[in-house]
Amino acid sequence: MEMRRYRLRLDSSVPFGTPPTSGSLFGMLCWAFRARHGRDALRAFLRRLPEEPFLLSDVLPADHLPRPLLPAPRGEAPEARPEIAKSLKRRRFLPLSGWRGLRAGANAAGLRKCLENSGASTIAPDPPFLVHARAPHNRIDRRSGKTPAAGGGGLWFADELWPRPGERTHARQVLADLYVRTAMPAGQVEFLLAEIGAQGFGRDATYGRGRFALEGGEAVGWLLDAPKAGSPRMLSLSQGVVTPNMEAPRWRRFVLFGKLGREMVAEGRRPWKLPLVLAESGCTFTARGAGPFGAWLTGLHQDDDPDDPVGHNGFHLAIPYREAL
Repeated sequence: MEMRRYRLRLDSSVPFGTPPTSGSLFGMLCWAFRARHGRDALRAFLRRLPEEPFLLSDVLPADHLPRPLLPAPRGEAPEARPEIAKSLKRRRFLPLSGWRGLRAGANAAGLRKCLENSGASTIAPDPPFLVHARAPHNRIDRRSGKTPAAGGGGLWFADELWPRPGERTHARQVLADLYVRTAMPAGQVEFLLAEIGAQGFGRDATYGRGRFALEGGEAVGWLLDAPKAGSPRMLSLSQGVVTPNMEAPRWRRFVLFGKLGREMVAEGRRPWKLPLVLAESGCTFTARGAGPFGAWLTGLHQDDDPDDPVGHNGFHLAIPYREAL
């Protein structure tokens, strides 16, 4: 079956309680699929994943990609201005326009040039996107149903991700991009994502967190064409697991402490999955074969049912590039 690849544009003006990474977004998509098509249809869909993977990127800033992990420059003098090196290290994203030139012979010098402010030898900041904030909450005494009388109300704090304020020229400006590769019809993908956006994604969706709107989609074209020169590599746009067909990987580790959907918790299963070690988006590797890269992972829960296993989408949606020899 043909695997289609395209980009969806998203907009949101509300905070996210859960980072919108590929695996978490896929989990929400599965619950939307089950609500529309039923439990048996979802099971059949998940059984096909090893041979027919559903690939999602992380939700990325509009017109940006994850910053690729490239080899350190060789034989160059140390950076004379440490603040430049620190700014470069903090950058998480790369402009899509810069990737067009960099992808044919990527190296550290070319990456720095893409990230520099125009006409200045300083590193530009990351694009407007989701910034970390801490939201205070009152603790509730379970015996009285009220906040504690002493101790300042028993405040505790939850981390949230807020759209960066003051950056838009109009109310419906696109905030983010989501890349998809799947055999599922585009209309069905868009319907399921619209359902997630309307209900809210992740933690505290009941209180309005994680809501977004789809602002259309388009084919990705040149992004998927492999350049001719240099050493062939792949850049992952997803948070996924490293598998043997991803040779010489460069990756940053992330330990995911995932949770089950409320539907499974209501059936009596404990809410927490087992910890899972993943590579963050921006991972680069040499492809052995045509893929898929990453895997559909099971055996992630203490109360697993062989007929209805708990899983996680650890596949990478990866795009080709070449490194300078």
